[in-house]
Amino acid sequence: MKQANIDQLMSKLLPGTQAWGVILAVCKEGADKSLARLTKDWQTNHKDQSAEFVYDGQRQMLAVLLENQRLAGTHYYALMLKEYLLERNLLAGSLLLAGFSERSPASPETVERMVRELLGLEGFAEIRFFDQRLLDKEESARILLVNHDQTVTEFLRIYLQRKGYEVTVASDGMAGMQKYREIAPDLVITDLNLPVINGYQLIQQIQGDQPGQKSKIVVLTDKRLEEDVQKSFALGASDYITKPFSPVELAARVKRLIS
Repeated sequence: MKQANIDQLMSKLLPGTQAWGVILAVCKEGADKSLARLTKDWQTNHKDQSAEFVYDGQRQMLAVLLENQRLAGTHYYALMLKEYLLERNLLAGSLLLAGFSERSPASPETVERMVRELLGLEGFAEIRFFDQRLLDKEESARILLVNHDQTVTEFLRIYLQRKGYEVTVASDGMAGMQKYREIAPDLVITDLNLPVINGYQLIQQIQGDQPGQKSKIVVLTDKRLEEDVQKSFALGASDYITKPFSPVELAARVKRLIS
């Protein structure tokens, strides 16, 4: 059996494949020696279904890729795999499975989300289905954009909407706070130079509006002084970006904060 990082499994999920299933299982420490026989046993007992096995020793997790297999079939083989691991006292947690296709492709982020979800599951020897709709929800996260510069606002609104986000805009701090309470955004992007109430006051009001819960706030400004950066983070900002800025970098930071 291959010893590798589960992320390397992604190289097998080729776009030309019609469908495939993925099974992740938490195994006991040192299980890799006993799992070495799994490939041979699988070839003997399941000649009709080819499979690729990868064991991630660092995470103590077994990953199985089933070629041209949909979710229902993946569930069937997950039941077989669970019994195999239980009989040999190799299972240490639950199993998580998913089905992918050209219409619903996998990505490194998807696999990493599966790993985190599996490691966070309670219980033992349970089979759970990975809900890809959670990823779709992440991509349609709500962003509040507060900026008095209409050119910047319109550019970012269009750019972020094309990335799949729901974008609401406000031109001053007071309007930004009203919008914040109306839509409860997942993330706020704000300038510091705002009319009515400035960006510092907006950050402070947002954080005070949710005691004990920090909102994700990105400061996008032309202020470059260290004292402005420190003050923004002290009030509760999650990130600080100065103008001129790269929209690609901004989108990457937004995605990191939301996920």
